[in-house]
Amino acid sequence: MPDLRDIVSVFRIHLARLRAEAGPFVLAALIFPTAMYLFANAIGGGAENTIRFLAGSIVFSLSLTAISWLGYLLLENRFTGRLKLFAVLPVAPSSYVFGILVFGIVQATLGSGALLIVARLLGARTQIGLLPLVVTILLTMLCLCGFSVIIATRARSFSEGSLLTDSLGAGLVFLAPVYYSPEVMPHTLRIVSEWLPTALAARSVQSAFAGSYATRDLAVLGAMAVISLSLGFRLMRFRED
Repeated sequence: MPDLRDIVSVFRIHLARLRAEAGPFVLAALIFPTAMYLFANAIGGGAENTIRFLAGSIVFSLSLTAISWLGYLLLENRFTGRLKLFAVLPVAPSSYVFGILVFGIVQATLGSGALLIVARLLGARTQIGLLPLVVTILLTMLCLCGFSVIIATRARSFSEGSLLTDSLGAGLVFLAPVYYSPEVMPHTLRIVSEWLPTALAARSVQSAFAGSYATRDLAVLGAMAVISLSLGFRLMRFRED
């Protein structure tokens, strides 16, 4: 069973690392998504697309934070021996993962909040339903963090894992109808892409901007979160052979 003190300890250890290595987090959570927001607005233009582009950039920030950045930290913990130190403290695997999840959710909150402020300074105006947005961010991070745990557990090398996390972090956004309408996609690809977690998250964020819940999308996203985290827990090799 997870221990609250151990969860807090794991969170504080990674928070201390974030303070010392803030550059990659700022790039993943704020700079790249802001650049994509500006690029999409420059290409797509029009007030009717602003909400889609802002929602897409928030999902882009969440995906890069949860998979690319957090996945990198998990891989580093495993392949540099830090994971063994957590194991011999001893810290239960569940406490370690929950500590990572709390750390990821805090990062997502900081990144999404900063992105909303930047978008507002750039002229975006939205009526945000705070609770629907918080629920969406939470479920999205739980789902995508589960992917990070799976990759970090199954990767055969640090370089392989880094390639997978970088590719998946961006790929789940660009392959989903996040910045563009699903109608422009080939029919077969559209059927698949509309059920990607990033597509579900983007629609839920857009609904949150309208002050409502995308109930079906949130339910599917929650089910994906349970499946990915359960699989991550099951596959995680807390003590390497």
